[in-house]
Amino acid sequence: MDDTAVRPKSLKFKEPVIDVALCPTNNIVATSLITGHVFVHKYSVDGNERLFRQKVHKKSCRSVCFSDDGALLYTASKDRSWQAIDVETGVQKMCVDGAHEKSVNLIRYVNEQIVATGDDTGAVKLWDTRKNKPAFAYNEHVDYISDMVFNAEKRHLLATSGDGCLSVYDVRKAKPYQVSANQDDELLSIALMRGGKKVVVGETDGVLGIFSYDQFGDVSDRFPGHPQSIDTICKLTEDMCVTGSSDGLLRIVQLFPHKLVGVAGDHDSLPVEKVVLSHDKQWLASCSHDHTVHFWDIGYIFDDSGDADNDSKDGSDESENEDDEVDVQATAIRISKAVGTESSVDSDCEVDIDGCSDAGELRDRGADGIEGATGAETDTDAEADIRVDVDDADSDGWGDSDDSTENKPAKKKRKMTKAEKRKARRLAAAELSNPAAAATKGKKEKAKSKTPFFTDL
Repeated sequence: MDDTAVRPKSLKFKEPVIDVALCPTNNIVATSLITGHVFVHKYSVDGNERLFRQKVHKKSCRSVCFSDDGALLYTASKDRSWQAIDVETGVQKMCVDGAHEKSVNLIRYVNEQIVATGDDTGAVKLWDTRKNKPAFAYNEHVDYISDMVFNAEKRHLLATSGDGCLSVYDVRKAKPYQVSANQDDELLSIALMRGGKKVVVGETDGVLGIFSYDQFGDVSDRFPGHPQSIDTICKLTEDMCVTGSSDGLLRIVQLFPHKLVGVAGDHDSLPVEKVVLSHDKQWLASCSHDHTVHFWDIGYIFDDSGDADNDSKDGSDESENEDDEVDVQATAIRISKAVGTESSVDSDCEVDIDGCSDAGELRDRGADGIEGATGAETDTDAEADIRVDVDDADSDGWGDSDDSTENKPAKKKRKMTKAEKRKARRLAAAELSNPAAAATKGKKEKAKSKTPFFTDL
């Protein structure tokens, strides 16, 4: 990306945004509103273009998702219906009214023949898109379905619920594969990590719960650290994801080992409803309660640590070099916060937490300081710690008393050697314990050598 380029402009709406989805093949973003409208835009750094706007549901459109080829857009609504829309023409391809007994809360594309939906009472249905009829229906939960993800390799659909349980369904069978024990907290979001060997769920108390695959009875690990609920999770690489929290921050989280790497964006303390990754892995799109869809630059993660498909496809640990690169990136983010210089940005583009128009600018601005910040104290800093100021010295100290005269240039400050510094400290300690003896010893040392020292360090 060009250093002078900025992220795509934010999309602002008159009504609250509930969900956002990015096309897996093109630069297209779909947004659902509380009014039942769906907006489809083409986004780029040169400007956004609206492709179409439709009121597809009578009540709020709660969920949107694209098919794998990006040709169809699926929507689900509070009015208990779901639809499929042709992205190119905006024409409705299929519509199922009364799909659930209660409001549909979520829709997920599974494959060319199956679409999954979940409602407010915890019911999950798998729909045969060739017949527009449910193939299977499951009622393992007693509260709303909050999120779902499909494991294509095992053909498993995983769902989280507000009742605190994780359920797993084989899309070829009528009975559930496994249901976890209650986690004593609402499960709000889910992502597959480590090549499908780990399942990460976000909880209301700000903890990431980690399940080992095929061992869904209880979590195998927990990673606290978020101050509020984790409402959405977006996978970046096999060991890194972005979380959206109720405090408005988009946090980059590394797993195995677990650590918070940095902040990708900020919604000014408003809860983050959804965060998704673009097909080219250059942008994050997120929505909150501010009626706006924001774009954030995330390409630097893949520039530094490599593509997700090449990092850990088999679930193996990252190499030491990759870990070092991630650490450097985290340091770059922290440095950019410390720099805090103002940059002029377009009035239509929101400014993120670091005061930059995008994270690419953040990286460039902090790059010069990464090397010094990641390592130990520089030589210049170490020398500064042992310098002795002329004005602070007594009559027996370094330099002359008239060094600060305007007509005379200031002399270069001399540094104490390590031996002199140790000797001064010993003498200071001796003076505190026995002032009389220390004074006598000090006079002898001064008579023996003209090398000055300090007794009041």
